[in-house]
Amino acid sequence: MSLREEILEVSKDILIKDGFGKMSMRRIARRADVTATSIYLYFRNKDDLLLALIQESIDDLKEALEEVVDPSKDFIQQLEDMARAYIRFALDHPREYEIIYMVRPEEMPKYPREKFNEVRSAYELLADIIDRGKQENIIDVDDPLISAYTIWAQIHGVVSVMLNKRLDTRVPREKFTDQAVDHIIKGFIIQKTPV
Repeated sequence: MSLREEILEVSKDILIKDGFGKMSMRRIARRADVTATSIYLYFRNKDDLLLALIQESIDDLKEALEEVVDPSKDFIQQLEDMARAYIRFALDHPREYEIIYMVRPEEMPKYPREKFNEVRSAYELLADIIDRGKQENIIDVDDPLISAYTIWAQIHGVVSVMLNKRLDTRVPREKFTDQAVDHIIKGFIIQKTPV
């Protein structure tokens, strides 16, 4: 592991456990067993470090979602694949997932405008699938991007229940995720299909 990667890993750990307010360069240096000066070789300041953590996590999520995009599959299967890839990423990489979605806005440094487009592109993967469904008259939606965010919001709720250990122990996790994805996708199709 390179020094930069080690700094990011230590920072990630401190950020998740203690919050951005307690993520000081000195504390990171102490935990990584390096001098604070060596951190500045890679990151200008604490905000720059946080943005790097967010960017790395977003890139990993986007890569996981892009891997399942397959236009040859039918519309519902594409939606299910995307939803399952999202859930799988969140459960396999809970720290990265938390960094993307659970850092409080007031703790966030100003996010560069060009980076917002990269964040949005992950949601646009789903919006593109929905738009194809609209073009093929499979579904009737006003705005595929709003529909994409609606689906993601529901899936985020499913993930949050599991990551925050709020799932009843009597409910098997795999069965819960299967039914949740099924209900979200079918509910979306049923609500949006003209009668």
